[in-house]
Amino acid sequence: MRPVLICPDDLLEHVVTAAAFPGERPLYLVSRASLRARLARRGDRAVAGKVTDATFLRDTLKGGRGPVVVAAPAGQLARVTAAVKEAVPDAPLLVLRDDDRPVSNATVVPLSAFGERIVQPALERATQRARAERLRAHFYDAERVLILMQDDPDPDAIASALALKTLLGRTRASAPMCTFGTITRPENVAMCKILEIEVEAIDAAALDQFDRVAMVDVQPSFLEERFERVDLVIDHHPMEQPIDARIKDVRPSYGATSTIMVEYLRAADVKIGQRLATALLYGIKSDTLGLERGGTKADLEAFTYLYLLANHNALRRIERPELSPEALDVLARGLAQRRVVQGVFFSHLGRVATVDLIPQFADFGLQAEGVQWSVVSGVVDNEVHVSVRNVGYVRSAGDVTRAAFGELGMAGGHRTMAKAVFPLRQLGRGAGDPAASGACQERIIERFVRALGGNARAPEGSPS
Repeated sequence: MRPVLICPDDLLEHVVTAAAFPGERPLYLVSRASLRARLARRGDRAVAGKVTDATFLRDTLKGGRGPVVVAAPAGQLARVTAAVKEAVPDAPLLVLRDDDRPVSNATVVPLSAFGERIVQPALERATQRARAERLRAHFYDAERVLILMQDDPDPDAIASALALKTLLGRTRASAPMCTFGTITRPENVAMCKILEIEVEAIDAAALDQFDRVAMVDVQPSFLEERFERVDLVIDHHPMEQPIDARIKDVRPSYGATSTIMVEYLRAADVKIGQRLATALLYGIKSDTLGLERGGTKADLEAFTYLYLLANHNALRRIERPELSPEALDVLARGLAQRRVVQGVFFSHLGRVATVDLIPQFADFGLQAEGVQWSVVSGVVDNEVHVSVRNVGYVRSAGDVTRAAFGELGMAGGHRTMAKAVFPLRQLGRGAGDPAASGACQERIIERFVRALGGNARAPEGSPS
């Protein structure tokens, strides 16, 4: 049906006529013959008359009409809407006005909504496009670019590295995705295998082979290696130390670095193919627990955009990797040794072959009844790794983990997830004894409960 637009002045000519109305082009009811003529020259149907007169409106619209849109100066708005209701009381009515005050039996759209929903997002995209062009220009003449991730890259890092390589228009040879460590978690290994993503392990001596160094989902202070020059850092983790880089884009309010990269790609009009969309969607999903942990409006928009582009069959295969018998034994031991103290799920897995089981079990621990925190630890190569998770509406996990373990080694993270890594000997005498697993757990519980604000001595008790 043909929509009807009633505009005593030329407001709608500039605002609403640019919108796409489904079906027929709208009929304009205007108050000035000059405006009617201008609309007619453009090919629009328009009728001039007294738009505050119900008789004029009734006679003009008696041949049939669709929804009625009213935009009038504040002084005339009440009279125009009253005339519409009298002339065509059953017509759907939309009112555009300066503010969002309600109009009875009508839907109101404040003019500020055009700025909030159209102009502001467009301005943000223009800003992001300028950033993308600056970034591309900086790397344009580099023969080889190093795209570096953390030592055990997670899905967010892997997807972000792949996105940066796509944004720069690079090949594997000219911009390899690298780590100083190795990928250990089964889901991450499955991600690279199923999506055919190649991640190379390098050492610090290889840095001289590259003309530019870019870091994604990591910062120089997070790594043991030292860098003479870093060209780019894109990350969503809070800064522990000032970042010395030619270009840096760090957004701690974002739930995932993948979200930042989606904004870059869209602003630069770079096509996101199925493989990249699947990787980025999984990056956002894994770092935000499906938008339940630390997700923002930006994460939701990126997730929604990618959802229709991704391969969900591949995503299901990635999210359900196989667990080896050895991994099942470790998880069974962790369940048997669990403790719940003051709403915190604790489990010390003892010595484990790979780090990946510790954060995996920490996620699982948060599902225990009555629990707000999950703290799971394990020993790998004489280092204690502690993964911390919380429900999101309590104290920052990063702050509490730093307070509990910061003096022992590396500790920090986000509001809902954090980790600590420190030498086993820091837990005190006897900690390195394979039979002292229980003592390690008690010392971890004591430190964490104290940092959380509970008693310095954790209550004794059998496993929950």
